[in-house]
Amino acid sequence: MRPVLFTIGEYSFCAYPTAMGLALIIGTALALRRAVREGWSLWRSLEGCLFVALGGLAGARLLYVALTWDYYSLHLDKIFKLSFTGFSFYGSLFGGIIAGYLWCRWRKINFWLGSDMVMINFMLGYSIVRIGCFLAGCCYGSVTGVYWAVVFPRVDQLYRHPVQLYASAGAFLIFILLTKLWPRRPFDGVYLLYMPLFYGMLRFTTEFFREEPVFWAGLTLAQLFSLGLVSLSLIVYLRIKGPLEKQKMRRNKARKR
Repeated sequence: MRPVLFTIGEYSFCAYPTAMGLALIIGTALALRRAVREGWSLWRSLEGCLFVALGGLAGARLLYVALTWDYYSLHLDKIFKLSFTGFSFYGSLFGGIIAGYLWCRWRKINFWLGSDMVMINFMLGYSIVRIGCFLAGCCYGSVTGVYWAVVFPRVDQLYRHPVQLYASAGAFLIFILLTKLWPRRPFDGVYLLYMPLFYGMLRFTTEFFREEPVFWAGLTLAQLFSLGLVSLSLIVYLRIKGPLEKQKMRRNKARKR
C-alpha cells in the first residue's frame, strides 16, 4: 500500500484525495471537449461542470454522514471538516444530478443532453478513485487464498481480495462501452439510465469479494440496493424506448407510402 504518494515541502499528497482530484480534472476535461463538439460554449460548460462537481462532493459527504450518523451525532464539528475521506458514491451521483438539473434550469439548457455528456465520464472517474482506495488500503476485500491476494497492513496481516482493483477494472470497461455506445444513443438522457444500470451490476458483483455483513437472503445491503437500481433503470429505459420505437416504425411506414 502507498497511502502517501509523495511529499512536496510540508504538504503530503495522499493517494485517495489525489486520485479524487485527478478524476475530477480528467472527467471535466473530457466533458468539456464533448460539450464543445456538441456546439456548447466552453466557459458556460465549465461553469456547469463546476456546479456538478460541487453538487457531487456535497451529496457524497452528506449521504456518508447520514449513513454513519451514530458517529457524527457525537462529533458534529467533523461533519464539515475539509477532508477527502468519508464519501458515498451514490451520494455523489445523486448530488451531481440534482446540481446539474438546477444549473440547466437556471441557464435554460438541455438537461438531458448535458447529463449524457457528464455521465459518460462518471465511470472513468470512479475507476481512478478506486485505484486511490487500493493505494490507501480502504474498502478492502475479504480473506482469500488466490495467488493475486494482497495484505492491507492497516487492517491485518491476512491476504485479501484486491476488490478495489476489480471495481476499477470493471468501471473502466463500462466507460469504454459507454463511449462506444455514444453514437447510437436512442434518446437524450439515456446515460442517466445506462450509468446506474451498469454500475449496479458492477457493485452487485464486487460485493461478493468484500467483507460486508449479510443483510437479507445471503445478500448485503449494497447488493439489494444495486438490484433495485438495476431494475428501476431497466424499467424506465423500456418504458421510454418502447414508444420511441413505435414512433420510428410509424415514420418508416409513412415514408414507404
